[in-house]
Amino acid sequence: MGHLFLDIETYLSPLDPESSLNPYKKDSKVIVIAYSYYKGFAPPKKDEIKPPVFLKEWESSEKEILRSFLSFLQNANKSDKYIRICGFNVLKFDLPYLFGRMKFHGLADENELHDLLFLPFGTDLMQLSPIISQKTLQHSQLWGISHKDACSFFSLAVKEGTGADCSSFYDKKEYGKIMKYCAEEFNFEQLLEAFYLHIVEKGTGKEAEARQRNE
Repeated sequence: MGHLFLDIETYLSPLDPESSLNPYKKDSKVIVIAYSYYKGFAPPKKDEIKPPVFLKEWESSEKEILRSFLSFLQNANKSDKYIRICGFNVLKFDLPYLFGRMKFHGLADENELHDLLFLPFGTDLMQLSPIISQKTLQHSQLWGISHKDACSFFSLAVKEGTGADCSSFYDKKEYGKIMKYCAEEFNFEQLLEAFYLHIVEKGTGKEAEARQRNE
């Protein structure tokens, strides 16, 4: 079982703000796909974390970066039937958006896309965030928080700006600023470990022991 950490950036059209959330709009587009794959049962340790692969729409086209990522998934699936996909809001946003855009470009039939994107085990850090959210206590129900707030809680570096800023940078062809944002956001390996240690500490009170096992 390997671990695939995934993040995408989508285009927010000035003419249709829903284009960045709904893959079936006229101006919908994926502008960056970022991913990092690790073989093995356990997620990567701190010294095993590597820079992600960045696929950039402006260097080719949306169809080409989607095709490249689809090819990676197809090849990975041949040797790893139990791949685990991890990201922040990945189950609600990234994977459905990729499905919609790959379907739009006719890169594979719906059955194959479904099996590659939705059948793998998923770890959505957004779904874990209510356990560290003060709003969970305030509202007496599970209440998720943003990626920035989760990073702040765990004293991890917090990205500057928002995904909407990337679309503004894209329109101005300020691609370096997009990549700075994407690089700062892609800390899912560290965030996954932080959640794990937090859960172990709350459940057993043995954070130090868990941290030692993870080093």
